[in-house]
Amino acid sequence: MITIKEKIVRTKIFVILLFTALTSVHAQQGAAGDDVRTIKADVMPTQATVNFNAQRIKTLGNSTVAAKQGNPQWDVFANTPLSDEVKKQLYPQLSKYILNYGQQAAVNVLLDWVQSSFKYTSRAKRQTSNAKLNNRPLYPEEMLYYLNGDSEDFAILFSRIVRDLLGLDVVLVNYAAKVDGKSFNHMATAILFTDDVPGDAVTIDEQRYVIADPTYQGAPVGRTHPHCDNSTATIIRLKQ
Repeated sequence: MITIKEKIVRTKIFVILLFTALTSVHAQQGAAGDDVRTIKADVMPTQATVNFNAQRIKTLGNSTVAAKQGNPQWDVFANTPLSDEVKKQLYPQLSKYILNYGQQAAVNVLLDWVQSSFKYTSRAKRQTSNAKLNNRPLYPEEMLYYLNGDSEDFAILFSRIVRDLLGLDVVLVNYAAKVDGKSFNHMATAILFTDDVPGDAVTIDEQRYVIADPTYQGAPVGRTHPHCDNSTATIIRLKQ
């Protein structure tokens, strides 16, 4: 039986698809200074082509939060919305791949897209290869633009997409561990489903949030990275 929540989500996806049909010509017209990215999953057919405004990307990088050193404000980055221009292009394209899917199946499609479409790059390596990016997380729109990042960037982007497209509550899950005597820092997400979804989870305010790791390639919803311990993880709450 389809729940009221699922009906609302499906209606939202249908409206997004209808909107893109009416605005497709506008979305394909890139202004001067725009950059085009085609973001495609490795095996599944999920893909999206987006024109980015290079000036907006630069503005994000020069923001006060981006320039701030010290303890990263992960929630600030994750709660920053995509620009309307990017939403109008990206979300209708992704929505067609999850139309009529239940929550678990839809999240797995989006999870695979993020896992396989973007390249993992450590923070240190990213700083070396791109001097414009200081030691900080990426905004969701920056991640889409640069197409690479570390686990924080994957988690921030994935959390933004799931909240926007499916309307589900998502938290960031930060891990700090030791692997062979070396520090292992990692970030994933956890999702409060309204459907009954099995798998690894964390409990927040007596509610069960199922793990979804957008960096752990091939891992479906409910699977935790083998080096991570959910019982000692730090939870970062986000705006729904």
